[in-house]
Parts: sequence; structure tokens; C-alpha cells
Amino acid sequence: MQYKSLVASALASAPTLAHAVQTDNGNMITVFLSLFLILGGFVLVAWLMRRYMPGVGKQGVVKVVGATMVGPRERVVVVEVENTWLLLGVGAGQVRLLDKRDKPDTPSREETD
Repeated sequence: MQYKSLVASALASAPTLAHAVQTDNGNMITVFLSLFLILGGFVLVAWLMRRYMPGVGKQGVVKVVGATMVGPRERVVVVEVENTWLLLGVGAGQVRLLDKRDKPDTPSREETD
């Protein structure tokens, strides 16, 4: 007798369970669509800021002309500030000015044929 009541209650609740499953799938689609739109909005705002805001994502006044490693943690860097090149020694948490010169009119490297 209990089996008949279990089967009857399962059959009676089947439309309710089907409706709950459909509602959950619809909710999941809505959640994923909302998440996609929010993340897409973040990407769009970042792209617009980078494209149209002055100074965002650009190198600015200081430009790195070149760098060379001279040790495991040391390197020599040539930095351009306005029309001046600075030769900096960088290593072990410190930066030292090695030389200061005007920016050359022609590139320092000469191409050989």
C-alpha cells in the first residue's frame, strides 16, 4: 500500500518538479547572461579609458630607450627625460645615475652592410 501512495505522490509532484527544473535553467541562463554583460562592461570601460583618457596606459614623460643586464640582479638602463638621456645603474633595490647627456640627433647604432 505504501508503494501506491509513493507512486501517486511522485506522479502528482512531477509537474511541479518539471517546472522547478525549467525555472532553475532559466535562472542560470539569466545569471550567466548578467555576468557576461557585467564583465563585458568592465572590458569596454577599460578600453575606452585607455583610448580616450590622456596619460592612461601611456609611457609618459620618462621613456626607456634601452636596457642591458650586467649581472644576475643588476642592469644598466638608458632613460630619456625630455631631451636628456640618463644612464642609470639599477640593482639591489637602488638606482644610481652613471651619466647624463643630451639626446643625440642621430641613432647611436650604425648599421653595417
